[in-house]
Amino acid sequence: MKKTNMPAINGPTNPSAAHARNMRIQRFGAVIGLKPARERYYRELHANAWPTVIARLRKSHIRNFSIFITSIAGRTYLFNYFEHVGAGLAADLRAIATDPETRRWWKETDPCQIPLPTRKPGANWSTMEQVFYMK
Repeated sequence: MKKTNMPAINGPTNPSAAHARNMRIQRFGAVIGLKPARERYYRELHANAWPTVIARLRKSHIRNFSIFITSIAGRTYLFNYFEHVGAGLAADLRAIATDPETRRWWKETDPCQIPLPTRKPGANWSTMEQVFYMK
């Protein structure tokens, strides 16, 4: 998947990044590939997500976390969406990343995934730009 070089176009239904950061709820979307041979296992993991991982996400002010799956041109992709309702996104994401149970969870999920070339250094998932928001 090619990352677009198109500059952001902001308006009433697509707030600027600065405006979005100041909203009570921040929304995030990301995409990653899924290894076909690991799809069943990935689905099984998420059908019975570990309560400790869910608790850590909630404690870090993550809400409405969803993961979707689709196939495009014969390849399988995962898309995630979540909302952050806290005051300190960076600190909350650090708390998730350093949580021992979450790290153990990632040891199960990461081998199922195919990071895309558009991801930021050190990231697994490639973040996506919001281009539309309706209240």
